[in-house]
Amino acid sequence: MTREALPLPALFATQEVAGIYNIVYRYLFDRRRDLGIPTSFLIDKKGMIVKVYQGLVSPEHLRGDLQSVPRTPEDRIGKALPFEGVLYQGTFQRNQFTYGVAFFQHGYLDQAAESFKQAISVNPDDAEACYNLGTLYLRRNNFSEARRYLEGTVKLRPNYPEAWNNLGMLDAQEGQTDQAIRNFQQSLQLRPDYAVALVNLGNLYRRQRSFDEAERLLSRALEIEPEDPEVNYSLGMLYAQQDEVPRASQYLEKAVSLRPDYPDALNNLGVLFVREQHYSEAEDKFKTCIQAAPSFDQAYLNLARLYVTLNDRQKAREVLQMLLRQQPQNTMAQQALEMLN
Repeated sequence: MTREALPLPALFATQEVAGIYNIVYRYLFDRRRDLGIPTSFLIDKKGMIVKVYQGLVSPEHLRGDLQSVPRTPEDRIGKALPFEGVLYQGTFQRNQFTYGVAFFQHGYLDQAAESFKQAISVNPDDAEACYNLGTLYLRRNNFSEARRYLEGTVKLRPNYPEAWNNLGMLDAQEGQTDQAIRNFQQSLQLRPDYAVALVNLGNLYRRQRSFDEAERLLSRALEIEPEDPEVNYSLGMLYAQQDEVPRASQYLEKAVSLRPDYPDALNNLGVLFVREQHYSEAEDKFKTCIQAAPSFDQAYLNLARLYVTLNDRQKAREVLQMLLRQQPQNTMAQQALEMLN
């Protein structure tokens, strides 16, 4: 909020603010309309929209509205209805869950979290709101809050496969492997063809080097979602761990064809090419990875190692310096550059 000789605070419409209010604006009307310019919102002390102004607003009009802002639910109903009478269906309420989903989908996570919390405060048994809020916290690596809401979800709705899957992801990230396996299995018991849970459990077994079980699960996921880049990538990594380079390359190449900017797949293809001493192909994959994902440090480090292998220490230095310009605190790049100097 900034004051510019105005009698009330004014929030300037940055790109983020405009995006947030565009979502709100679209859901205020039955016909989904994008935010027109100029549009103004009059907001009360609780942050709720009181009135929408399309076009320019006269100071007199605004002053009158400020004096007549409804203070109670009854006042709001009186303003909303075109005639006097008694409302029997209950109070009108904003669908906070709908807003939360829209904010989440557009990456406005703080606003999404607040909307889901408001939905839960109105209806504590709202399993969907609990699930979405838990998933949001999982994405932000806030594991304690993620667990709180995801466990709340399965208490409200025990037959919720997505919630059990996300609990499995949470347990896996916290190193609770046995519990993660049980949660993924519970998800698959509820939905045997749930490809996401198949991939997550398959990758967990892969990391435990239980390759037969991992292959069974990932192959089943491939049958269900043959064009999914994550499924193909996971199978590629499974075969790479077992030194089955041709099969690994096949699936990693498929993952890249499905998602050309897939940094993990590009980088690991480069690693496979180095292993096979196909150095020009490896160099191409690492460079493509850097171009697709400039913040993905492993591709820089692997390309520098490749240049060292090829006895081109100058190129190795240049790659490491390029990484350090983007990530000055990257310890591995700093150490590698010191060794080269």
